[in-house]
Amino acid sequence: MVPLNILKSSKHMRQHIKDKTNLQHFIDISIRLTTEKNSSKLLDEILQVVMSIANSDAGSIYSITSNKQLKFETVINKSLNLYLGGTLGGPVDFPNIELFIDGKPNDTAIVAHSVNTGEVINIPDVYDALPFDMSAARKMDARTGYRSESMLTIPLKDHEDDIIGVIQLINVKDAQNKNIPFSEELVTLIRSFASLGAISLTNSTLVKDMEVLFSTFAEAIAMAIDEKSPHTGGHCKRVPALTLMLADAVHKIDKGPLADFIMSPEDRHELSLAGWLHDCGKIATPDHIMEKSTKLETIFDRIEFIDAKFEIISRDLELSYQQQIISAIKQNKSVEVLQFERLLETELKQLALDRALLQRVNIGGEFLGEEEQAHILRISKQYSLKINGEETPLLTDDEVENLMIRRGTLTQGEREIMKRHMDITKNILDILPFPKHLSNVAEYALGHHEKLDGTGYPRGLTKEQMSVPARLMAITDIFEALSAVDRPYKKAKPVSECLNILGNMVSNNHLDPDIFAIFIESEVYKNYINEYANPEQLDEVDFDNLPGYTPIS
Repeated sequence: MVPLNILKSSKHMRQHIKDKTNLQHFIDISIRLTTEKNSSKLLDEILQVVMSIANSDAGSIYSITSNKQLKFETVINKSLNLYLGGTLGGPVDFPNIELFIDGKPNDTAIVAHSVNTGEVINIPDVYDALPFDMSAARKMDARTGYRSESMLTIPLKDHEDDIIGVIQLINVKDAQNKNIPFSEELVTLIRSFASLGAISLTNSTLVKDMEVLFSTFAEAIAMAIDEKSPHTGGHCKRVPALTLMLADAVHKIDKGPLADFIMSPEDRHELSLAGWLHDCGKIATPDHIMEKSTKLETIFDRIEFIDAKFEIISRDLELSYQQQIISAIKQNKSVEVLQFERLLETELKQLALDRALLQRVNIGGEFLGEEEQAHILRISKQYSLKINGEETPLLTDDEVENLMIRRGTLTQGEREIMKRHMDITKNILDILPFPKHLSNVAEYALGHHEKLDGTGYPRGLTKEQMSVPARLMAITDIFEALSAVDRPYKKAKPVSECLNILGNMVSNNHLDPDIFAIFIESEVYKNYINEYANPEQLDEVDFDNLPGYTPIS
């Protein structure tokens, strides 16, 4: 006969082992629920966990749609070998369940009633579950030969006590595999795990919501810039698209120096955000500089003001010669009359030529040579007019400075103001508390004006100090700007010219040659032009003589 104290000790030992097993089971389940990020898979996990704890034969989990319906996410029935939804099951073709009918809570469907009231509903036998409508369950049972009996319905609540879903378990089994009711002790245990699952689902949803919020915020900044400057706003939208196209090509390449470059979906999302935010500092750039489509443009194009002054000079010139002609006529000096008329005609022609020159160089579409600059200086010194009795030069010092711009429409001072957008972008990105998985956004975004030889801005980084995505963005930013069809100050360049400019920058150690080669050989430039620019820009390119391009080997 076994002594009583030994029996008690053995019983305590078995209970200790059982408690320890349950604790480990709880820990394992907690880890499963709190580490899963995919919401569909998480709902599937929650259902399988509570079914395992309850030892139930069947179960369903529902989410709540935006139009107040319950949607089947996962349906499991072990006896029928049924697994629908989740991440591995077949499609769920059951109709959604209305939470409200004719504006009133749906009290006939158990899951709808549980969501609307927040109550846990424990039914020993569903066939006796009045006033709920169990006709669908009866029809299913009749069709499959299954017998639904005990049922437990538990709403899932988030941290604000809002219901985000509902679980329904059917037929809890005892040790002999017979259907038994859900005990209060079991209900309490299941609710605790369901609550843990709801917290995990809420956390997953909150993380996704924050991701969506931040992504939308980045796009909203581009939208705000678009309101300031339509052409720059288009740039802010197109650069992320082109950046991801090139990044995908680099990711796929299986040869050359960048064959090991791998980009996960999370990395891709991070790079996309960097693309959206890369020019966010332009929101503070003055409109008259950002939108400066001609050299003399400020609030208005001052070429019109200069044209008006030319008109005055022309009329003053005509009046002056007319007075001299009239005087010569009175004195019967016919030779002088002819001379004055020829001089007037000559000076008016020169005036028209000078006026045409200023109108042409004001556009800023071509490089301004030294000869044209000399003409501008001559014009500025040659012509003047009287306004209110005061001698006024045709061109002010500021107008001369702007007209003398060699390339483009911006003066050096205005270019410095434009460059400040990178300092502002850096300041904005520096104060944003990026989470760990977005910690590279600033580095990528700030890399698009850097050069491999360290002469870029805002930080003067060299190739070794820049990541592949940052070096990649430098190419996409420039190609988009060169090929853009919506710039007010220049025409869209053909692809051959765009690639030659990029190639020269590669040759000068400004852009990455390996990424440039992938850009060409993967035909990223061609796909981008077809989708975001004008296909007519796709002219012939002489790749054999393209500067900076070496085929990938």
